[in-house]
Amino acid sequence: MKTVENIFDAVIQQEGTLFKQPEVFTFEYLPEILRFRDKQIRAMINHSRALNSGHAPTNMEITGSYGTGKTTAIKKYFELIENKFNVATAYINCEFDKTENQMLTKIYNKLYKKSVKTGVTTNILKNKIVNYLGKTEKVLVVCLDDYGSNKITSDDIDQINKVMYTLLRAHEVNHKAKISLITVTNRRYINFVLSQSVETIFRPANVNFDAYTLNEIHTILSDRCKMGFARGVISEEVIYMVAEYAYREGDLRIGIRCLYDACRNAEAVGSSTIEREHLDF
Repeated sequence: MKTVENIFDAVIQQEGTLFKQPEVFTFEYLPEILRFRDKQIRAMINHSRALNSGHAPTNMEITGSYGTGKTTAIKKYFELIENKFNVATAYINCEFDKTENQMLTKIYNKLYKKSVKTGVTTNILKNKIVNYLGKTEKVLVVCLDDYGSNKITSDDIDQINKVMYTLLRAHEVNHKAKISLITVTNRRYINFVLSQSVETIFRPANVNFDAYTLNEIHTILSDRCKMGFARGVISEEVIYMVAEYAYREGDLRIGIRCLYDACRNAEAVGSSTIEREHLDF
């Protein structure tokens, strides 16, 4: 009779996997090509022409329903402008970093490429950020993702407004502190989140991300399968089933996660292919 340890060793050392690149099914994965988002990327770049003369891009408000590629597009945009200009970027998810101190800490860590010491006050963080921008003459572009989320409380909104006001007025402290803000939300008209003092100076250009069509979702999921699975692991029929499911749910990310889970389910039962019975819906 096999011991638990024997079973563990046999399973953990088992060779072979249906995955080729499992990372393409993670939400952190940044594809080389953003399918069906040329219009939005062009708009974001158009609002960034001031970078050519060393100035900050126009503030932007990115809108669109869940799973429409907003965050992925932002990260790709950040990658592009950091590579081509004297730019620093900071990505903040307001559902997780909710206080003024937490958000400024995120920016400080990105600029200085090190973690801030525990107990550093908000005012010190503000000064450090502005001083860095003045010294390096970098343009800072900050993304506040999910700033209009249903999970954001009124207290959180107050904190977000404080950060936005600080960043948008930083040039008054040091004229070399050039900062642009990008907010990301799934709701189009969300000015009620902003205080009047912030709304007056924020004035963003809107870039809207339309929902993907069924065919677009199918194409994107097919691309991920070609990159992520070994050849012959999944059929077009099964991919289309997943695409239809994601389309009904209105969220591409659900389809991507479903494919990952289906592969794990297939491997768990020793199947060499992903079939309908491995899908969790």
